[in-house]
Amino acid sequence: MKKYLFIALAALGFAACEKPAEDNNAQQNGELEQSYVAITLAADDMTRADDGKYEDGLAEERAVHQAVVFFFKDGNPFYVKYDPTSQTSSNAGRFNYLKIKLENDPLHPDGDMPNISDIKDEVLVLEKYKGQYPNQMLAVLNWTPEKDSYTLSELQKTISKLGNKSNGFVMSNAVYADQANTIVDAVKITEANISHEQGVALANPVTIYVERVAAKVFFTSKDKQNVFPIGEQVSNAEGGDSVLGDAPVDVYARIEGFQLYNDFEDSHLVKRINANWSDANLGFVWNDPFFHRSYWATSQTKDFPNNKFNWTDNYTGLETFVYCGENTQADKHTKVIVKATLVKKVGDNYEPLEVTNWYGKNYIGEKQLKIVVANTLKYTYFTKEDGESKYTGIAPEDLKCVTSSSTADNAYYVYFQLSDDAVNKTWYKFDEIKSEYKKYDLNKTLNDELMLNVQPALVYNDGMTYYYTDIRHLAPSADALGYYGVVRNHVYKVNITDIKGFGTPVYDSTQDFITPETPIDLKTFVSAQINILSWRVVAENYEIGGEY
Repeated sequence: MKKYLFIALAALGFAACEKPAEDNNAQQNGELEQSYVAITLAADDMTRADDGKYEDGLAEERAVHQAVVFFFKDGNPFYVKYDPTSQTSSNAGRFNYLKIKLENDPLHPDGDMPNISDIKDEVLVLEKYKGQYPNQMLAVLNWTPEKDSYTLSELQKTISKLGNKSNGFVMSNAVYADQANTIVDAVKITEANISHEQGVALANPVTIYVERVAAKVFFTSKDKQNVFPIGEQVSNAEGGDSVLGDAPVDVYARIEGFQLYNDFEDSHLVKRINANWSDANLGFVWNDPFFHRSYWATSQTKDFPNNKFNWTDNYTGLETFVYCGENTQADKHTKVIVKATLVKKVGDNYEPLEVTNWYGKNYIGEKQLKIVVANTLKYTYFTKEDGESKYTGIAPEDLKCVTSSSTADNAYYVYFQLSDDAVNKTWYKFDEIKSEYKKYDLNKTLNDELMLNVQPALVYNDGMTYYYTDIRHLAPSADALGYYGVVRNHVYKVNITDIKGFGTPVYDSTQDFITPETPIDLKTFVSAQINILSWRVVAENYEIGGEY
């Protein structure tokens, strides 16, 4: 009996001496120790072959105003900093991230914001339970955590603003698939990277490659005057421009500016990829583990807020650029809206040309359009002064052009209504069956009939027009998933090389366009050369606009 009791006590003693499970996430009162880990940051712009397909970011695009490094154990928070004033009954005051000191250190004595490449062998001090180590690390630059700790999954689900030149562009770990086709989002660290001695840690630094969450779109034009012949002519006919006479007029398009449509103002904080993607499906080599990067991503799938534009908006000029978030949705491509003016050449100058189109024929000016429309209606609608017996057909001055107030209608259509003077007249419609004139009791009835029965026109008021194109990515074929798309840390250089067709007309410069459209049966083409930089570069030629 004593023998069995001795064995039981021995077993109990063995269990008491056994080291607790290495669980940094569980609240425990174990002893803390300090260790060191050295970190080097590198922008993935620099991880490239010298093949001309990449370019460095601008100084402000690489500036670091704040750097935070997260630590994980298999995706769970690994706490490396503790607030002794917090309650020990919860995770409050337990941090799984540390901030890299950027000011007042030997590398930056003047307190200037460093470039990414300046952050080399920065030493971080870890407070951790004895015998426990993190195995993953993720850096986020120019972004401020909102709570004490995060899982890796929480960071992956976080949507972040893009940042800007003033406060720095948000960056995070470059994400790619390794040689074993395993996704690398948080960098692996081993016990060899962590040491009780600072010098030993410096001898085994961890390199983290980071990339911006923003993409960049740069606008240029092949013609320095930004004027392109569109391959179209319009005839003056009666009532036209007396300066030009009746000869056909060559039409040009002058680019006034650009803006983006279907563009996000934010992105996933950590890039989302799928290791099962195939080069064949995407249409290009999407992953490059040797250079720690990938060239495709899963973007947000939500709708775009306030997605509308009009002529009075602010537009970006040529030789300038804008930033946008990642968008690889298959059915909602990010587009470039090209604001342009149709012009005619007068001597050495170009002047706005108001083009109108009705039933497929082009005319110059709204006055000429009203003449043509009135000529088709003057045997249907009549007016007669009180006390007179003669009926007079509707005249050009009796008509005015209006746009639809309904967003369900195509914004570019122009309809015909009675002019402000004409609504005060008495109107009749000739009934051919009874061979008599029918009086309209209310002019509103005639306006409704004009809106319903008269084919709407296209009017490029003062030559105002739009062209647009979906932004191309790396795939050379439109059949591939990666033909269109905007991916973080890429520069899309949109260089307009040619314009064909009149574009989408604008009658009211303040009217919102909800969706970029090409008018039915109206050919519009814009040829452009696209250079995609990363900042990565791929040269492409394509046509935008046209018949869809």
